[in-house]
Amino acid sequence: MHKDEIIDRLSLIVEAIDVITDRCTEIQTPDDFLTTPWGMTIFDSCVMRLQTIGEYVKKVDDKTNKQLLPKYPQVPWIKIIGQRNIISHEYSTVDEEKIFITIKKHLPPLKSTVLLIIKDLESNPRSLE
Repeated sequence: MHKDEIIDRLSLIVEAIDVITDRCTEIQTPDDFLTTPWGMTIFDSCVMRLQTIGEYVKKVDDKTNKQLLPKYPQVPWIKIIGQRNIISHEYSTVDEEKIFITIKKHLPPLKSTVLLIIKDLESNPRSLE
């Protein structure tokens, strides 16, 4: 995959994180997802965005022959893909507490790392060789 395509997918991850973060500004506890119809709407939309993030991570990993993401071990890439698989295949078992923790605790460092990867790819034209 061409470097620009990788950067584009990584940028889509950042965009998805921004959308989730924006939608969850008023979500303060996992129960906030479940106590109102609007909370459930936010939950469903954020879970679908998390699924998309997992899909993009998987595609980037596959298209770079599993060589790029391991250079950034501060992110549990395999767990992101695993969460995507759970959302995709076992949606009824998705736990609002785990989703809450993912959104509030794990998305900020993921965003920082993805932005770092983009910066590294843009500044080093041979980084995918």
